[in-house]
Amino acid sequence: MLSVSKVSYKGQIVIPRMIREMIGIVEGDRVLVYAKGNIIILRKAKEDEDVLSTVSASIRRKVVKRRITFEDVEEAIASVRRTKAESSS
Repeated sequence: MLSVSKVSYKGQIVIPRMIREMIGIVEGDRVLVYAKGNIIILRKAKEDEDVLSTVSASIRRKVVKRRITFEDVEEAIASVRRTKAESSS
């Protein structure tokens, strides 16, 4: 199903009623928002879904794919802290 919505000045959009009904989205439901390039995907979060785990799973996959280690992360943090300290001196 295809529909058109306008973005408000606050960046809000309305999910058309037919789509909300088709997916079963009601007031108070949480939705997950994904972006890939210029495509935005909304997905209704399951009632018992741990949204943080769902979101972090994507990050974990990228970390594994790029072979980022704990040491890489620690060095990146230290580098930012050094740069910040140098710029405030």
